[in-house]
Amino acid sequence: MEEVDGRAIEKVARSLRKLRTYTRLRVEGLENLPQGPAILVANHTGWAGLDYAMLFLSVYDGTGRIPRVAVHPSYFKMAPLRPRAEKLGFFEVSVQTATQVLDAKGLVCFFPEGEDGNFKPIWKRYQLQPFKPGFARVALASLAPIVPISIVGGEDANPTLGRLTPLEDILDIPLPIPLSILPLPAKWRIRVGAPIDPHAYLSRETPDQDVAELIARDVRDILQRDVRALLAARGNPFL
Repeated sequence: MEEVDGRAIEKVARSLRKLRTYTRLRVEGLENLPQGPAILVANHTGWAGLDYAMLFLSVYDGTGRIPRVAVHPSYFKMAPLRPRAEKLGFFEVSVQTATQVLDAKGLVCFFPEGEDGNFKPIWKRYQLQPFKPGFARVALASLAPIVPISIVGGEDANPTLGRLTPLEDILDIPLPIPLSILPLPAKWRIRVGAPIDPHAYLSRETPDQDVAELIARDVRDILQRDVRALLAARGNPFL
């Protein structure tokens, strides 16, 4: 597993701080982040990847820590992109790699909706898609706490009409149909929720259920509730 490049991280952070002003980002609940290892689980919002960018900057500036993010394998298919992605803390979705980060007392970030979340059409905005249970399997293997993080803003700033499925099949990479290339001036909000202890699930009797699937559904329900609350508190996305 590659080490992150502190200089590259700081260079990106300087650029993102300018964008933070544009997005009028407000963050609450950073005090909920554990001091040790933790699994950050967030909803996807908007096609452009600004959800992770804003989450990364909030954690980095607020705590000095670097959340490493599990990403689609397409990030690593193009040779010029792979080294830069690794220097910035990206890693291909893997229980083994995520567990290594947690063993080193680090933070790992998952967006369990995958492309179904950030490429969903505008008429489904802020409706969370089913969560893939990979993050929950990492939690059960490592017993690191899960921190639910709700994000709003991207589906107003970078909306889409859906996915370019035929071209995806040819190129083998996920592709959106964007309605805006540059982000619109929407207000962003991030809420860091209370940690969830995976030990609580190990003590349950769930003979007919996959525990990881159960955790994934519970965390999705928590985030959907928090996303709705954030939207109500934010009000008009542009004013």
